[in-house]
Amino acid sequence: MENGSSMEDSSSEGEGISFDVPEGPILTGYSYGAESTENGLPLEPFTPGQEAPEEYYGPYNYKAPQSLYDTLCEQLPGLDLSPRERAIAEYLIGNLNNRGYLEEPLPKLAKFLAHEPSFTENPPSIEEVEAVLRKIQQLEPPGIGARSLQESLILQARALPSDTPSRDWLLRLLEEDFELLSKANLDKIRKKYKLSTGELRQILQLMSRFTLSPASSLSEEVAQQVTPDFILHIEGDVLRVELARPRPIRLRINTQYRKLLEEHSNKRNLDPDKVKTLQRIKEYLENAERFLELLKQREQTLLRTAREIVRHQRLFFLQGCNKQYLRPLILQDIAKATKLDVSTISRVVNKKYIQTPCGIYLLKDFFSEGLPTKSGRKISNKAIKSLLEEIIRQEDPTAPYSDEQLVQLLQEQQGIQIKRRTVAKYREQLGIPAARERRRLPPM
Repeated sequence: MENGSSMEDSSSEGEGISFDVPEGPILTGYSYGAESTENGLPLEPFTPGQEAPEEYYGPYNYKAPQSLYDTLCEQLPGLDLSPRERAIAEYLIGNLNNRGYLEEPLPKLAKFLAHEPSFTENPPSIEEVEAVLRKIQQLEPPGIGARSLQESLILQARALPSDTPSRDWLLRLLEEDFELLSKANLDKIRKKYKLSTGELRQILQLMSRFTLSPASSLSEEVAQQVTPDFILHIEGDVLRVELARPRPIRLRINTQYRKLLEEHSNKRNLDPDKVKTLQRIKEYLENAERFLELLKQREQTLLRTAREIVRHQRLFFLQGCNKQYLRPLILQDIAKATKLDVSTISRVVNKKYIQTPCGIYLLKDFFSEGLPTKSGRKISNKAIKSLLEEIIRQEDPTAPYSDEQLVQLLQEQQGIQIKRRTVAKYREQLGIPAARERRRLPPM
């Protein structure tokens, strides 16, 4: 809204009538504080233009982490590189993904490097680029700069002290029979290399110390800190949802403008300039009132949606946020209950968080499709995933359940009608390997 000082002011007197346009904006802001109160709520003046905190949203990190690129480049002086090699190394490091792998093929990278100003006259060969990559792979942590998982594990094995028990055996298996090792085909490995159960167990224990994401140990990222949009209070069996306002700005109509309009709107024979000023004030006041009404409607829409989601997932919250109590829920369910459009519900739940007694959740976390059970009710696929995790967590590691057995257990224990391919899909989404890869050797 425009400030009153920017409106046309008239000092001329029409029929002896004069008025001064107030200073300041049509809408004035107040935020919660301790200096004054309104309707029992503490308020403190808010100066327009001052820096204000984010009102409703804002996942952000309080600390800017050091990037993977910067961390690795700091180690380059220890490699004794020439200026040309240093330029190639920095380029390669800049192309590592967030796990520390080099995904782009070397011929492609060499081609791109040839277009860099420092290499146009003497483009680097693929062999030169690969030689620099080999040096980068000497940086900490071991496994960085690998082009595949196999190469990363080999680099980690080579970095072990030469007298490490089983190191040489592990290197041989990684280099010669990585496929058998990755599929945990233990019987075939043991027979092929004539290894005892104890020797194979020692090799696997050594490899279990390796990481699949070499760059993870370099990450200094602060866990994402979010400002929740809603707060859920649980008092006994009563669930209460309210909007979260870290320091909300409360907007109000500047009463000086309303008072001026009321005093002069019915007077006749006003100077034309004064009439025009009053008309503009009236227009601004109407716009301000509509704006405040829209803000009020927005808050009501947010609350109606969040409260309906909480009502629908009531048992989940009362059971300590146990995923196994999540009910199937889709956007259309909330739209029907709140009498709002599905598109509106979609916008409301997008990137909105709710603070609960057991943590902060995205509103979207409470939506999922469902599968039927023998009793006729539906169960959320997120609840099924939680049950799968629990079943697999309790299985015998020497004889893990196959997907067919997991289907049978879900049907027997929960009455869930589910297909094997669905179980496999959910298992993969949870990052759980197949049974043959979960199998462990029995204790000696």
